[in-house]
Amino acid sequence: MSHVSIRQLLKNFDGKPPTVAVDHLDLEIEDGEFLVLLGPSGCGKTTTLRCLAGLEQPASGSITLGDQVVYDGARGVNLPPDKRFIGMVFQSYALWPHMTVRKNIAYPLKSRKLTDALASGRVEETAALVDCERLLDRLPAELSGGQQQRVALARGLVSHPDLVLFDEPLSNLDARLRDQVRAELHDLHQRKPFTAVFVTHDQSEALALGTRMAIMRAGRIVQIGPPREVFEEPVDEYVAGFTGMSNRLPCEYVDGRWYALGTEIHGTQPGTVAAGEFVLRLRPEKIRLVTDVADLLPGEAGVAVTVDDVEYGGLHFDVMCSVVGDGAVRRQLHARIPTFDSARTPRTVNRGATMIFAFDPRDARTFDTDGNALAVPQQALTGALVG
Repeated sequence: MSHVSIRQLLKNFDGKPPTVAVDHLDLEIEDGEFLVLLGPSGCGKTTTLRCLAGLEQPASGSITLGDQVVYDGARGVNLPPDKRFIGMVFQSYALWPHMTVRKNIAYPLKSRKLTDALASGRVEETAALVDCERLLDRLPAELSGGQQQRVALARGLVSHPDLVLFDEPLSNLDARLRDQVRAELHDLHQRKPFTAVFVTHDQSEALALGTRMAIMRAGRIVQIGPPREVFEEPVDEYVAGFTGMSNRLPCEYVDGRWYALGTEIHGTQPGTVAAGEFVLRLRPEKIRLVTDVADLLPGEAGVAVTVDDVEYGGLHFDVMCSVVGDGAVRRQLHARIPTFDSARTPRTVNRGATMIFAFDPRDARTFDTDGNALAVPQQALTGALVG
């Protein structure tokens, strides 16, 4: 394991116009930490990983792995990938098709001339860690996708590298296998900690695996912290939207009443913050749908919506609703309702029905009109009921 330090890392790609993929990035990764880089395509997460691996040459900045400077633009230092003591697990597995599992796993030991590790049974030991010791004499073509990914993980870990890099390694697996391998990877890191950087666009992977998670945008880190902190206290609307707060309700105060998306808010009023205008963000799982304003619970707020679509998801319904905002533009909202919870919604929700989109304002996060998080006074979340 090693501490990793990234200072003012800059990476450009030529084009018309040129692209700044990593924008003067500063990042410290502690020994044994599992850091997840999360963000949409084009945010710079994979380019950052490739710079760490030595597969991309930055324009400037520095990268230190343990006590070794592996890149320093000012001093002209740029060690090639084979001189950086790292392991890498790719999205495409990248196993040698003509080699057995045993030889695939042993390859980093042989290439680094770690003969003592080979002789001491390191290959078998690492295969057992990822539950593929019974596969050692098979070829990759004889393995399932989940088995191949376990072999790729074993190959990345076998040499006990200073740093293990994961480039969206679960995205090619089906949903069941993805959950299984994710759980196994989390358990492995708990049992045998190693320093890792894991790139993904899937928030469920980031939340489950990360010691810390970093949300990236335009080559920069917008927020970094423990997964629960980032999930529950997003610093801006970008982070809120990317971590599941998909419902966006701009609120304003007009003639003594509060409106969301141009529609009057019934029940509990959100109160006065930020000079009368702000934005609420809500998770679909925090929404109730009721048939009438009279059905709102104490402390709930609600706006009238039209049901656009209902999708059955087994344990839940995904209900897409809309309100008519300013200029008669329809704004869509999303409610995820458990199928077994009759208190959350009527048993049947029909397309075209008019319902009340109900929520507890304490479940919302509040942002100013520039998208920055606001600290909302408690009285603003528990205002008097208005019919």
